[in-house]
Amino acid sequence: MIEANFLFWLFLIGIIIAVFQDLKRREVDNWLNLFLLLASFSYIFYKAIFENNPSIIFLAGFILAIMFLIMNLFYYSRIFGGGDACLLFAMSVFFVESNFIESIMSIWTFILLLMISGSVYGIIYSLVLYSKNFQYINKDIRKNFNKFKNLFILFIAIGFFLLIVNFSLIFVLFSLLIIIFPFLYVFARSLENISMVRVVSGKELREGDWLAKDEKIGNRIIKYHWEGLSKEDIKLLSKKKRVKIKEGIPFVPVFLIAFVFYFFIRGYHFLVNFILGFLALL
Repeated sequence: MIEANFLFWLFLIGIIIAVFQDLKRREVDNWLNLFLLLASFSYIFYKAIFENNPSIIFLAGFILAIMFLIMNLFYYSRIFGGGDACLLFAMSVFFVESNFIESIMSIWTFILLLMISGSVYGIIYSLVLYSKNFQYINKDIRKNFNKFKNLFILFIAIGFFLLIVNFSLIFVLFSLLIIIFPFLYVFARSLENISMVRVVSGKELREGDWLAKDEKIGNRIIKYHWEGLSKEDIKLLSKKKRVKIKEGIPFVPVFLIAFVFYFFIRGYHFLVNFILGFLALL
């Protein structure tokens, strides 16, 4: 395993800076991701020369290619935003171990920690937002329940039917998921409509911002897109006094949580083996 002291402090400081950027502006600067990538690869080249071990460079190149694929998979699957995906890619060198298999296991371990941390963090963050605006959110929830009442009844009926058909653990979990899905969907939708929408002037818009609703400029309609506003869109919207945009949950703090946990368990992979064993029992 590559000595991690330099890389640990490099990425720890870099991720902390990214956390402040994400909390303040809901974005991570490209210069920060590029710096982390170049600085970590410079360390790899130095280590390869100092130890006369060029295989480290080739291994780092393979890991970089794999992380590039993972970055694009997460981005185009809409799991991560652009800044989050690029930050994950910038961390590629941190997953370089003594051989290819161990490096793959390190990537898998970190992503697993990232998903677990993200789930817990998302729930807590959502509850905090709900507590701040619960009266308005409850009102919106009731409105959505009335709007999709028949769909809720259908999901609940399907869930209970599956419970009757088969009472195995997998079917029970799947049935419960079907039953609670419409409730979670309505809660998330209402939370987004009330707590994650703010009004800004056209001059305050930044590239990548998400529109809360379509905006009409003259004869042209600028529609919401998951990639966010382009420079051309911003130019057209710059003269508007009020533009509604959606703000997602800042996800970079999850990187910090997962990174700290990962550093203490790297090389052991007991968490991965435990979870895989548990899933096998199901």
